[in-house]
Amino acid sequence: MLKELRRPLAILFWLINTFILVGGFFIAHRSTFGNLAITHLSIYHVAAFFLNVVSWLYLSRCFHLFASKRLVMFRDEMANLLKVTALSVLLAAVPILLGGRAYRADLTFLSTLFCVQSIGLISLRYFPRRLLRYFRVRGYNFRQILIVGRNDRAAQLAQAIEKFPELGLKILGFIDAPNGNKVDTHYPFNVLGNLEDFERIIRDNIVDEVFITLPIKSFYTEIEKLIELCEVVGIEAKIPTDIFRIKSSKASISRYLGMAVIDLYTSPKMSIQLFLKRVIDLVFSTILILASLPMSLLVAILIKATSNGPVFFRQQRVGYNGRLFTLYKFRTMVNNAEELKKDLINLNEMDGPVFKINNDPRITRVGRVLRSLSIDELPQLLNVIKGDMSLVGPRPPVPPEVAQYALPDRRRLSMRPGITGIWQVSGRNTIGFEKWMEMDRQYIDQWSLLLDMQILWRTVFAVLKGEGAA
Repeated sequence: MLKELRRPLAILFWLINTFILVGGFFIAHRSTFGNLAITHLSIYHVAAFFLNVVSWLYLSRCFHLFASKRLVMFRDEMANLLKVTALSVLLAAVPILLGGRAYRADLTFLSTLFCVQSIGLISLRYFPRRLLRYFRVRGYNFRQILIVGRNDRAAQLAQAIEKFPELGLKILGFIDAPNGNKVDTHYPFNVLGNLEDFERIIRDNIVDEVFITLPIKSFYTEIEKLIELCEVVGIEAKIPTDIFRIKSSKASISRYLGMAVIDLYTSPKMSIQLFLKRVIDLVFSTILILASLPMSLLVAILIKATSNGPVFFRQQRVGYNGRLFTLYKFRTMVNNAEELKKDLINLNEMDGPVFKINNDPRITRVGRVLRSLSIDELPQLLNVIKGDMSLVGPRPPVPPEVAQYALPDRRRLSMRPGITGIWQVSGRNTIGFEKWMEMDRQYIDQWSLLLDMQILWRTVFAVLKGEGAA
Protein backbone atom coordinates (compact mmCIF):
# COMPACT_ATOMS: atom_id res chain seq x y z
CA MET A 1 0.00 0.00 0.00
CA LEU A 2 2.71 2.46 1.03
CA LYS A 3 4.79 1.58 -2.01
CA GLU A 4 1.87 2.47 -4.31
CA LEU A 5 1.53 5.85 -2.57
CA ARG A 6 5.27 6.51 -2.47
CA ARG A 7 5.28 9.41 -4.96
CA PRO A 8 2.33 11.41 -3.55
CA LEU A 9 3.61 10.78 -0.02
CA ALA A 10 7.08 11.99 -1.06
CA ILE A 11 5.59 15.21 -2.49
CA LEU A 12 3.53 15.73 0.67
CA PHE A 13 6.63 15.10 2.83
CA TRP A 14 8.62 17.61 0.76
CA LEU A 15 5.90 20.25 1.16
CA ILE A 16 5.70 19.72 4.92
CA ASN A 17 9.48 20.06 5.21
CA THR A 18 9.31 23.33 3.26
CA PHE A 19 6.48 24.58 5.49
CA ILE A 20 8.54 23.79 8.61
CA LEU A 21 11.56 25.65 7.19
CA VAL A 22 9.50 28.74 6.28
CA GLY A 23 7.51 28.67 9.51
CA GLY A 24 10.67 28.14 11.56
CA PHE A 25 12.28 31.21 9.98
CA PHE A 26 9.37 33.50 10.82
CA ILE A 27 8.91 32.05 14.31
CA ALA A 28 12.61 32.66 15.04
CA HIS A 29 12.37 36.17 13.58
CA ARG A 30 9.24 36.96 15.59
CA SER A 31 10.70 35.69 18.86
CA THR A 32 13.91 37.68 18.34
CA PHE A 33 12.81 40.94 16.71
CA GLY A 34 9.15 41.08 17.73
CA ASN A 35 7.48 41.29 14.29
CA LEU A 36 6.19 38.76 11.81
CA ALA A 37 5.21 40.71 8.69
CA ILE A 38 7.40 40.00 5.69
CA THR A 39 7.43 43.74 4.93
CA HIS A 40 9.35 44.27 8.16
CA LEU A 41 12.27 42.09 7.06
CA SER A 42 15.46 43.86 6.05
CA ILE A 43 16.98 43.10 2.67
CA TYR A 44 19.66 41.07 4.49
CA HIS A 45 17.07 38.93 6.24
CA VAL A 46 15.18 38.41 2.99
CA ALA A 47 18.42 37.16 1.39
CA ALA A 48 19.02 34.97 4.46
CA PHE A 49 15.49 33.56 4.17
CA PHE A 50 15.98 32.41 0.59
CA LEU A 51 19.50 31.12 1.29
CA ASN A 52 18.25 29.17 4.28
CA VAL A 53 15.32 27.47 2.54
CA VAL A 54 16.90 26.91 -0.88
CA SER A 55 20.21 25.63 0.52
CA TRP A 56 18.40 23.26 2.91
CA LEU A 57 16.32 21.79 0.08
CA TYR A 58 19.42 21.43 -2.08
CA LEU A 59 21.60 19.95 0.67
CA SER A 60 18.82 17.56 1.68
CA ARG A 61 19.14 15.93 -1.74
CA CYS A 62 22.91 15.68 -1.36
CA PHE A 63 22.48 13.95 2.02
CA HIS A 64 19.53 11.84 0.73
CA LEU A 65 17.15 13.08 3.43
CA PHE A 66 14.11 12.27 1.29
CA ALA A 67 15.25 8.76 0.36
CA SER A 68 13.77 5.67 2.02
CA LYS A 69 15.00 5.36 5.60
CA ARG A 70 13.86 1.81 6.29
CA LEU A 71 17.45 0.58 6.67
CA VAL A 72 18.91 3.78 8.15
CA MET A 73 19.21 4.08 11.93
CA PHE A 74 17.35 7.05 13.42
CA ARG A 75 20.52 8.47 14.96
CA ASP A 76 22.26 8.44 11.57
CA GLU A 77 19.30 10.17 9.92
CA MET A 78 19.26 12.79 12.68
CA ALA A 79 23.00 13.39 12.33
CA ASN A 80 22.57 14.13 8.62
CA LEU A 81 19.50 16.25 9.30
CA LEU A 82 21.35 18.38 11.87
CA LYS A 83 24.32 18.75 9.49
CA VAL A 84 22.07 20.02 6.69
CA THR A 85 20.19 22.37 9.01
CA ALA A 86 23.40 23.74 10.53
CA LEU A 87 24.97 24.31 7.11
CA SER A 88 21.85 26.06 5.78
CA VAL A 89 21.79 28.33 8.85
CA LEU A 90 25.50 29.10 8.40
CA LEU A 91 24.86 30.12 4.80
CA ALA A 92 21.93 32.27 5.93
CA ALA A 93 24.25 33.92 8.44
CA VAL A 94 26.50 35.36 5.72
CA PRO A 95 24.20 38.20 4.51
CA ILE A 96 22.89 38.83 8.03
CA LEU A 97 26.32 39.25 9.65
CA LEU A 98 27.74 41.21 6.71
CA GLY A 99 24.86 43.67 6.59
CA GLY A 100 23.54 43.67 10.13
CA ARG A 101 24.31 45.98 13.00
CA ALA A 102 22.73 44.30 16.02
CA TYR A 103 25.15 41.37 16.11
CA ARG A 104 23.96 40.03 19.47
CA ALA A 105 20.34 39.96 18.27
CA ASP A 106 21.38 38.42 14.94
CA LEU A 107 23.28 35.65 16.70
CA THR A 108 20.27 35.01 18.93
CA PHE A 109 18.06 34.85 15.83
CA LEU A 110 20.38 32.37 14.07
CA SER A 111 20.59 30.16 17.16
CA THR A 112 16.81 30.22 17.55
CA LEU A 113 16.39 29.48 13.84
CA PHE A 114 18.58 26.38 14.10
CA CYS A 115 16.74 25.12 17.19
CA VAL A 116 13.22 25.73 15.86
CA GLN A 117 13.88 24.19 12.45
CA SER A 118 15.74 21.23 13.97
CA ILE A 119 12.94 20.46 16.43
CA GLY A 120 10.29 20.68 13.74
CA LEU A 121 12.19 18.56 11.21
CA ILE A 122 13.18 15.93 13.77
CA SER A 123 9.59 15.66 15.03
CA LEU A 124 8.37 15.22 11.45
CA ARG A 125 10.58 12.15 11.15
CA TYR A 126 10.35 10.76 14.68
CA PHE A 127 6.61 10.18 14.98
CA PRO A 128 6.11 8.44 11.59
CA ARG A 129 9.09 6.23 12.43
CA ARG A 130 7.48 5.24 15.73
CA LEU A 131 4.20 4.51 13.96
CA LEU A 132 5.87 2.42 11.24
CA ARG A 133 7.92 0.60 13.85
CA TYR A 134 4.71 -0.28 15.71
CA PHE A 135 3.20 -1.88 12.60
CA ARG A 136 6.42 -3.56 11.38
CA VAL A 137 7.11 -5.27 14.70
CA ARG A 138 3.60 -6.74 14.42
CA GLY A 139 4.24 -8.10 10.95
CA TYR A 140 2.80 -5.33 8.77
CA ASN A 141 4.54 -3.31 6.03
CA PHE A 142 7.48 -5.73 5.78
CA ARG A 143 9.77 -6.70 2.89
CA GLN A 144 10.70 -10.33 2.34
CA ILE A 145 14.35 -11.12 1.70
CA LEU A 146 15.79 -14.13 -0.12
CA ILE A 147 19.49 -14.65 0.61
CA VAL A 148 21.60 -16.47 -1.97
CA GLY A 149 24.46 -18.23 -0.23
CA ARG A 150 24.99 -20.15 2.97
CA ASN A 151 28.16 -18.69 4.44
CA ASP A 152 29.41 -16.39 7.18
CA ARG A 153 28.46 -13.27 5.23
CA ALA A 154 24.89 -14.58 4.82
CA ALA A 155 24.70 -15.45 8.53
CA GLN A 156 25.96 -11.99 9.49
CA LEU A 157 23.32 -10.34 7.31
CA ALA A 158 20.55 -12.55 8.72
CA GLN A 159 21.56 -11.85 12.31
CA ALA A 160 21.55 -8.09 11.62
CA ILE A 161 18.04 -8.30 10.13
CA GLU A 162 16.74 -10.31 13.09
CA LYS A 163 18.31 -7.87 15.54
CA PHE A 164 16.18 -4.98 14.26
CA PRO A 165 12.58 -6.16 13.67
CA GLU A 166 11.47 -2.52 13.47
CA LEU A 167 13.11 -2.31 10.04
CA GLY A 168 10.30 -4.46 8.67
CA LEU A 169 12.50 -7.08 6.99
CA LYS A 170 11.77 -10.81 6.99
CA ILE A 171 14.04 -13.59 5.77
CA LEU A 172 12.22 -15.96 3.45
CA GLY A 173 15.16 -18.37 3.46
CA PHE A 174 18.52 -19.22 1.92
CA ILE A 175 19.68 -20.73 -1.34
CA ASP A 176 22.53 -23.18 -1.09
CA ALA A 177 25.46 -23.20 -3.53
CA PRO A 178 28.10 -25.94 -3.88
CA ASN A 179 31.63 -24.86 -2.91
CA GLY A 180 30.34 -21.41 -1.93
CA ASN A 181 29.74 -22.15 1.75
CA LYS A 182 32.46 -21.30 4.24
CA VAL A 183 30.58 -21.33 7.51
CA ASP A 184 32.26 -20.84 10.88
CA THR A 185 29.01 -19.96 12.67
CA HIS A 186 26.21 -22.22 13.88
CA TYR A 187 23.41 -20.12 12.40
CA PRO A 188 20.28 -22.24 11.63
CA PHE A 189 20.01 -21.66 7.87
CA ASN A 190 16.54 -22.30 6.43
CA VAL A 191 17.67 -23.68 3.06
CA LEU A 192 14.95 -23.56 0.40
CA GLY A 193 16.99 -25.15 -2.40
CA ASN A 194 20.07 -24.66 -4.54
CA LEU A 195 20.89 -22.35 -7.45
CA GLU A 196 18.92 -24.49 -9.91
CA ASP A 197 15.81 -23.90 -7.76
CA PHE A 198 16.09 -20.11 -7.82
CA GLU A 199 13.53 -19.54 -10.58
CA ARG A 200 11.02 -21.88 -8.92
CA ILE A 201 11.47 -20.18 -5.55
CA ILE A 202 10.85 -16.67 -6.86
CA ARG A 203 7.79 -17.96 -8.75
CA ASP A 204 6.22 -19.70 -5.76
CA ASN A 205 6.99 -17.14 -3.03
CA ILE A 206 6.69 -13.44 -2.23
CA VAL A 207 10.18 -12.05 -2.76
CA ASP A 208 10.86 -8.29 -2.48
CA GLU A 209 14.65 -8.39 -2.47
CA VAL A 210 17.38 -10.90 -3.34
CA PHE A 211 20.65 -10.46 -1.47
CA ILE A 212 23.57 -12.29 -3.10
CA THR A 213 26.39 -13.20 -0.70
CA LEU A 214 28.29 -15.60 -2.97
CA PRO A 215 31.98 -14.91 -3.74
CA ILE A 216 31.93 -13.07 -7.07
CA LYS A 217 35.21 -14.48 -8.36
CA SER A 218 34.02 -18.10 -8.08
CA PHE A 219 30.38 -17.57 -9.04
CA TYR A 220 30.50 -14.77 -11.63
CA THR A 221 28.46 -16.67 -14.25
CA GLU A 222 25.87 -17.85 -11.74
CA ILE A 223 25.49 -14.36 -10.21
CA GLU A 224 25.06 -12.85 -13.66
CA LYS A 225 22.21 -15.29 -14.36
CA LEU A 226 20.58 -14.56 -10.99
CA ILE A 227 20.64 -10.82 -11.66
CA GLU A 228 19.14 -11.34 -15.14
CA LEU A 229 16.26 -13.36 -13.63
CA CYS A 230 15.66 -10.67 -10.97
CA GLU A 231 15.64 -8.04 -13.71
CA VAL A 232 13.09 -10.01 -15.75
CA VAL A 233 10.62 -10.35 -12.88
CA GLY A 234 11.30 -6.91 -11.34
CA ILE A 235 12.85 -8.01 -8.03
CA GLU A 236 15.58 -5.87 -6.43
CA ALA A 237 18.97 -7.60 -6.35
CA LYS A 238 21.69 -6.50 -3.93
CA ILE A 239 25.39 -7.36 -3.84
CA PRO A 240 27.73 -6.19 -1.05
CA THR A 241 30.52 -3.88 -2.22
CA ASP A 242 33.19 -5.45 0.02
CA ILE A 243 34.31 -7.76 -2.77
CA PHE A 244 37.98 -6.83 -2.36
CA ARG A 245 40.25 -7.24 0.64
CA ILE A 246 40.62 -3.57 1.52
CA LYS A 247 41.66 -2.18 4.89
CA SER A 248 40.84 1.53 5.08
CA SER A 249 39.22 2.31 1.72
CA LYS A 250 35.56 3.29 1.62
CA ALA A 251 33.27 2.10 -1.16
CA SER A 252 30.37 3.65 -3.03
CA ILE A 253 28.52 3.18 -6.31
CA SER A 254 28.55 5.95 -8.90
CA ARG A 255 28.23 6.50 -12.64
CA TYR A 256 31.29 7.22 -14.77
CA LEU A 257 30.64 8.22 -18.40
CA GLY A 258 27.36 6.30 -18.27
CA MET A 259 28.95 3.26 -16.63
CA ALA A 260 28.09 2.04 -13.10
CA VAL A 261 31.34 1.71 -11.12
CA ILE A 262 32.41 0.85 -7.59
CA ASP A 263 34.47 3.70 -6.10
CA LEU A 264 37.17 2.72 -3.59
CA TYR A 265 38.71 5.71 -1.85
CA THR A 266 40.43 6.73 1.39
CA SER A 267 40.52 10.54 1.14
CA PRO A 268 37.23 12.48 1.43
CA LYS A 269 35.10 12.00 -1.68
CA MET A 270 34.01 15.07 -3.63
CA SER A 271 30.83 16.09 -1.86
CA ILE A 272 28.79 19.04 -0.66
CA GLN A 273 30.95 19.11 2.48
CA LEU A 274 34.10 19.60 0.44
CA PHE A 275 32.30 22.25 -1.59
CA LEU A 276 31.37 24.08 1.62
CA LYS A 277 34.95 23.68 2.85
CA ARG A 278 36.03 25.56 -0.27
CA VAL A 279 33.39 28.25 0.29
CA ILE A 280 34.55 28.69 3.89
CA ASP A 281 38.17 28.91 2.68
CA LEU A 282 37.33 31.69 0.23
CA VAL A 283 35.11 33.69 2.59
CA PHE A 284 37.37 33.54 5.64
CA SER A 285 40.58 34.06 3.66
CA THR A 286 39.18 37.17 1.99
CA ILE A 287 37.99 38.57 5.33
CA LEU A 288 41.33 37.83 7.04
CA ILE A 289 43.36 39.37 4.21
CA LEU A 290 41.31 42.59 4.31
CA ALA A 291 41.36 42.73 8.13
CA SER A 292 45.12 42.17 8.32
CA LEU A 293 46.14 44.67 5.63
CA PRO A 294 47.34 47.36 8.10
CA MET A 295 49.38 44.81 10.06
CA SER A 296 50.76 43.26 6.86
CA LEU A 297 51.91 46.70 5.69
CA LEU A 298 53.67 47.25 9.03
CA VAL A 299 55.31 43.82 8.83
CA ALA A 300 56.53 44.55 5.30
CA ILE A 301 58.12 47.82 6.45
CA LEU A 302 59.85 46.11 9.40
CA ILE A 303 61.22 43.30 7.20
CA LYS A 304 62.66 45.75 4.65
CA ALA A 305 64.04 48.03 7.34
CA THR A 306 65.87 45.35 9.32
CA SER A 307 67.34 42.99 6.69
CA ASN A 308 68.28 42.80 3.04
CA GLY A 309 66.03 40.88 0.68
CA PRO A 310 62.41 40.69 -0.44
CA VAL A 311 59.40 40.99 1.85
CA PHE A 312 57.98 37.66 0.77
CA PHE A 313 59.60 34.24 0.83
CA ARG A 314 58.58 32.04 -2.10
CA GLN A 315 59.17 28.30 -2.07
CA GLN A 316 58.03 25.41 -4.22
CA ARG A 317 55.83 22.99 -2.28
CA VAL A 318 53.99 19.76 -3.06
CA GLY A 319 50.20 19.99 -2.94
CA TYR A 320 47.15 17.90 -3.80
CA ASN A 321 48.15 14.52 -5.28
CA GLY A 322 51.68 15.77 -5.99
CA ARG A 323 50.83 19.06 -7.74
CA LEU A 324 53.61 21.65 -7.38
CA PHE A 325 52.80 25.22 -6.36
CA THR A 326 54.57 28.33 -5.03
CA LEU A 327 53.97 28.95 -1.33
CA TYR A 328 54.09 32.51 0.03
CA LYS A 329 55.26 33.58 3.48
CA PHE A 330 56.67 36.71 5.05
CA ARG A 331 60.44 36.33 4.95
CA THR A 332 61.71 35.52 8.44
CA MET A 333 65.27 34.42 7.53
CA VAL A 334 68.31 36.04 5.99
CA ASN A 335 68.19 36.34 2.21
CA ASN A 336 70.61 33.43 1.56
CA ALA A 337 68.97 31.04 4.05
CA GLU A 338 68.65 28.19 1.54
CA GLU A 339 72.37 28.35 0.72
CA LEU A 340 73.28 28.21 4.42
CA LYS A 341 71.05 25.22 5.06
CA LYS A 342 73.64 22.68 3.86
CA ASP A 343 76.00 23.84 6.63
CA LEU A 344 73.34 23.22 9.29
CA ILE A 345 72.11 19.76 8.28
CA ASN A 346 73.98 18.08 11.12
CA LEU A 347 72.03 20.23 13.62
CA ASN A 348 68.63 18.92 12.43
CA GLU A 349 66.43 18.10 15.45
CA MET A 350 63.66 16.30 13.54
CA ASP A 351 63.72 12.66 12.52
CA GLY A 352 62.71 11.63 9.01
CA PRO A 353 63.08 13.75 5.85
CA VAL A 354 62.28 17.04 7.62
CA PHE A 355 64.65 19.85 8.57
CA LYS A 356 63.88 21.80 11.76
CA ILE A 357 66.15 23.30 14.42
CA ASN A 358 65.37 25.51 17.39
CA ASN A 359 67.21 28.83 17.55
CA ASP A 360 67.97 28.65 13.85
CA PRO A 361 70.80 31.20 13.27
CA ARG A 362 69.33 32.13 9.89
CA ILE A 363 66.20 33.66 11.47
CA THR A 364 66.20 37.46 11.75
CA ARG A 365 65.14 39.35 14.88
CA VAL A 366 61.86 40.44 13.28
CA GLY A 367 61.42 36.97 11.83
CA ARG A 368 61.62 35.38 15.28
CA VAL A 369 58.74 37.55 16.49
CA LEU A 370 56.71 36.85 13.36
CA ARG A 371 57.20 33.10 13.79
CA SER A 372 56.31 33.11 17.47
CA LEU A 373 52.97 34.74 16.59
CA SER A 374 52.57 32.78 13.32
CA ILE A 375 52.19 36.11 11.47
CA ASP A 376 54.64 34.88 8.82
CA GLU A 377 51.91 32.48 7.63
CA LEU A 378 49.46 35.26 6.64
CA PRO A 379 50.49 35.44 2.94
CA GLN A 380 49.45 31.79 2.58
CA LEU A 381 45.87 33.09 2.55
CA LEU A 382 46.67 34.00 -1.07
CA ASN A 383 47.48 30.33 -1.69
CA VAL A 384 44.10 29.44 -0.22
CA ILE A 385 42.26 31.84 -2.53
CA LYS A 386 44.21 30.49 -5.52
CA GLY A 387 43.12 26.97 -4.60
CA ASP A 388 46.59 25.59 -3.87
CA MET A 389 45.83 25.26 -0.17
CA SER A 390 43.01 25.17 2.35
CA LEU A 391 42.72 26.77 5.78
CA VAL A 392 42.95 23.29 7.35
CA GLY A 393 44.85 20.29 6.05
CA PRO A 394 48.22 18.53 6.16
CA ARG A 395 51.20 20.88 5.90
CA PRO A 396 52.60 21.12 2.34
CA PRO A 397 56.08 19.51 2.14
CA VAL A 398 58.97 20.49 -0.14
CA PRO A 399 59.81 18.17 -3.08
CA PRO A 400 63.05 16.76 -1.56
CA GLU A 401 61.07 15.59 1.50
CA VAL A 402 58.43 13.89 -0.63
CA ALA A 403 61.16 12.10 -2.61
CA GLN A 404 62.16 10.36 0.65
CA TYR A 405 58.62 9.45 1.74
CA ALA A 406 57.69 5.83 2.30
CA LEU A 407 54.69 4.87 0.17
CA PRO A 408 52.12 5.12 3.05
CA ASP A 409 53.35 8.66 3.82
CA ARG A 410 52.33 9.84 0.36
CA ARG A 411 48.68 9.43 1.34
CA ARG A 412 48.90 12.79 3.14
CA LEU A 413 49.10 14.31 -0.36
CA SER A 414 45.62 12.97 -1.19
CA MET A 415 44.02 16.02 0.43
CA ARG A 416 44.59 19.71 -0.23
CA PRO A 417 47.31 21.01 2.16
CA GLY A 418 46.43 23.55 4.83
CA ILE A 419 47.80 26.55 6.69
CA THR A 420 46.96 24.81 9.95
CA GLY A 421 46.22 21.21 10.78
CA ILE A 422 46.16 18.53 13.43
CA TRP A 423 49.98 18.63 13.63
CA GLN A 424 50.11 22.35 14.44
CA VAL A 425 47.59 22.13 17.29
CA SER A 426 49.05 18.93 18.81
CA GLY A 427 52.62 19.93 19.56
CA ARG A 428 54.07 20.83 16.16
CA ASN A 429 57.86 20.55 16.25
CA THR A 430 57.78 18.38 19.40
CA ILE A 431 56.16 15.54 17.42
CA GLY A 432 58.27 12.92 15.66
CA PHE A 433 58.02 12.39 11.91
CA GLU A 434 56.27 8.99 12.04
CA LYS A 435 53.69 10.26 14.53
CA TRP A 436 53.19 13.34 12.36
CA MET A 437 52.47 11.21 9.29
CA GLU A 438 50.10 9.00 11.28
CA MET A 439 48.18 12.04 12.55
CA ASP A 440 47.77 13.34 9.00
CA ARG A 441 46.44 9.98 7.82
CA GLN A 442 43.98 9.91 10.73
CA TYR A 443 42.84 13.43 9.85
CA ILE A 444 42.14 12.34 6.27
CA ASP A 445 40.27 9.21 7.42
CA GLN A 446 38.14 11.11 9.96
CA TRP A 447 37.71 14.37 8.07
CA SER A 448 34.55 16.43 8.48
CA LEU A 449 33.65 20.11 8.53
CA LEU A 450 33.19 19.84 12.30
CA LEU A 451 36.75 18.53 12.68
CA ASP A 452 38.03 21.48 10.63
CA MET A 453 36.15 23.91 12.87
CA GLN A 454 37.64 22.28 15.97
CA ILE A 455 41.16 22.55 14.54
CA LEU A 456 40.64 26.22 13.62
CA TRP A 457 39.39 26.91 17.14
CA ARG A 458 42.36 25.12 18.69
CA THR A 459 44.70 26.99 16.32
CA VAL A 460 43.59 30.33 17.77
CA PHE A 461 44.64 29.25 21.27
CA ALA A 462 47.83 27.59 20.03
CA VAL A 463 48.86 30.85 18.31
CA LEU A 464 48.02 32.94 21.38
CA LYS A 465 50.11 30.63 23.57
CA GLY A 466 52.90 30.27 20.99
CA GLU A 467 52.77 26.48 21.35
CA GLY A 468 55.20 24.60 19.14
CA ALA A 469 56.16 27.68 17.10
CA ALA A 470 59.74 27.68 15.86
